[in-house]
Amino acid sequence: MSRRERNGHMSLWWWTGVGVVVVAAALVASRQWPRPAGRAGGGRLTAVVLDALAEDWAARMDTRPDDIRAAVLGSGAAGLRARLLSEVREVEVVFIRPATGRSDAHTVVRCVFGNPESALVTETVTGWDDIPDGVRAEFIRQEIDEVSRHWSVAS
Repeated sequence: MSRRERNGHMSLWWWTGVGVVVVAAALVASRQWPRPAGRAGGGRLTAVVLDALAEDWAARMDTRPDDIRAAVLGSGAAGLRARLLSEVREVEVVFIRPATGRSDAHTVVRCVFGNPESALVTETVTGWDDIPDGVRAEFIRQEIDEVSRHWSVAS
């Protein structure tokens, strides 16, 4: 093997190594970068739950709704997230199809706390574009009037 061929192979390995280091650094940096609020920790379903319950949870836990949102999305206080995990036992979201087709849906959000006698039910309207994709698909494909989803703080 000539000197020129050795230098070519060495250059190829050197650039491959540089590429691996750059990709690894990009992966590490992307994990440290905060995720957009609408997509983190559950996407649209999480957004629907937080829109319906963040204020009530904040009042119950003597904090601000923004602190609740941050804790659920994983960017807030770990202690508040732990408290939510222990106190919120179950959340069910029921989307009720509008009679007019693809428009806003009536949404019922039911939250059961650690004490089974303690529950919270809120009703709201969710815009068609804010309904989770899977729920919209069920409305369209199966022509059903009601779709239910379970949600947890851990999701």
